[in-house]
Amino acid sequence: MPPALAVALEIYTWIGLGAAVLLGIAALIAWVADGSWVPVRAVVSPTPAGEVVRWFDDSGILGEAPLPHGATVHDEEVDLWARLGRHDTVRVSRTSPLVRSLARLTAGFAALALIGLVVSVVLLFLEG
Repeated sequence: MPPALAVALEIYTWIGLGAAVLLGIAALIAWVADGSWVPVRAVVSPTPAGEVVRWFDDSGILGEAPLPHGATVHDEEVDLWARLGRHDTVRVSRTSPLVRSLARLTAGFAALALIGLVVSVVLLFLEG
């Protein structure tokens, strides 16, 4: 194996591994900071300020928040995710876009490290 190729594969492996570890830690911190979200079935109500959604949580407390962008309304009802313990926050998906982005970046850099490692080992065995 040419020395330049060996160095390049080594660099890709270590950069991928280091970035995957750092981004994985950041994703874990973001996931913990995001808190717990529970599914709710909310009713859409028009108001002078715009459409709002209202729902009851498990303890019977009424929650109200603006209708989030991207919510699909069916017969004046919508399935959303409400933050546990808060009655003014809803979103369309269970996890935040930040957590999903960090997790995907982590997977991408881990794949880069794995590919660099596998190619390096295969070329070492082929060289004999």
